Amino acid sequence: MFIKLPSKSRSKLGWSLVEMMVATGLFSISSMALGTIFLFSIKSFASMANYAALDRENRAAMDMLTREIRQAKLVTGYVTNTLGNSLSIRNGEGQEVTYSFNSANKQFSRTVNGYSQLLLSDCNLLSFNLFQRTPQAGNFGMFPISYGNYTQSVKVVQLTWKTSRQIPAGPVSSENIQTARIVIRKQQN
Repeated sequence: MFIKLPSKSRSKLGWSLVEMMVATGLFSISSMALGTIFLFSIKSFASMANYAALDRENRAAMDMLTREIRQAKLVTGYVTNTLGNSLSIRNGEGQEVTYSFNSANKQFSRTVNGYSQLLLSDCNLLSFNLFQRTPQAGNFGMFPISYGNYTQSVKVVQLTWKTSRQIPAGPVSSENIQTARIVIRKQQN
């Protein structure tokens, strides 16, 4: 038996330089596309994790505030200035509770009997608004703004806050805005 080998003129034994450059270019373009998709996915997952964490923390703070303000006996203090806002109430157990926001360090805290508890960090904005107990005639659900002796006339507390966080890998930030109008149910005059 005799095996005939093909001649070198009819078959190529390697890649030419042009073929190698085309293959390298295609591989580079596809690698850059996959890398871009990977980086976008990482930033998206980090942003979603921030949204979930902010939502969890905001929901816990809102639940605590709503429960305590709804059961409050009266509003004992209210301060708003350039450094932040604070609202003091006498809760259902008769304790003085102060909710305060410090705009310098972006923290919202609750203080009872000298013990301070951090409710929210990364809080960019917080505002309290106080409304009277009697609704305006003809406007269902609208309460007039409380003036003067607010300890006797406040029936509704409206609060709004905004929290945000930056993701570590870039300028993308996650934001969460909460607002509520809470009616004091156990107010005593």
